[in-house]
Amino acid sequence: MRRARTIRVAFAIGSVLLTACGDDGPDATGDTRTTPNASALAQDGAAHDGTDDSPVAADARHVEVTARSFDFDPDEITVEAGEDIAIVLTSEDSLHDFIIDDLDAHIAAESGETAIGGFRADEPRRYPFYCSVAGHREAGMEGTLVVEL
Repeated sequence: MRRARTIRVAFAIGSVLLTACGDDGPDATGDTRTTPNASALAQDGAAHDGTDDSPVAADARHVEVTARSFDFDPDEITVEAGEDIAIVLTSEDSLHDFIIDDLDAHIAAESGETAIGGFRADEPRRYPFYCSVAGHREAGMEGTLVVEL
């Protein structure tokens, strides 16, 4: 009898724990997105949800970039100095982002999604861009923005 009671108590505790760990649907803000798993975290430990994408100018030229398996396509983008650019980033396989540190540009797209973010490069030169998700840049997920006069 005592063993049956212990099993019932253990089962009840397990049920409560499983329920507490489940998805409750939208949060208080109405956001239904889920947090990426640990492998999708950026090197700084924060998950990217697209809310920090760089703003896009209304007349920006759109440049489509595909991210997949540690690769950007294209991996070299040429623009004119002073031109407003909108990167339209499509991720085919997992969370990826597109970072240009010197221009304060950041765009992040979840698996199978497209995100858009913008920037303007006034100084002609070559700017490196990369994916900051843990291990992606180290695996070669980099490219170059060429800004010409």
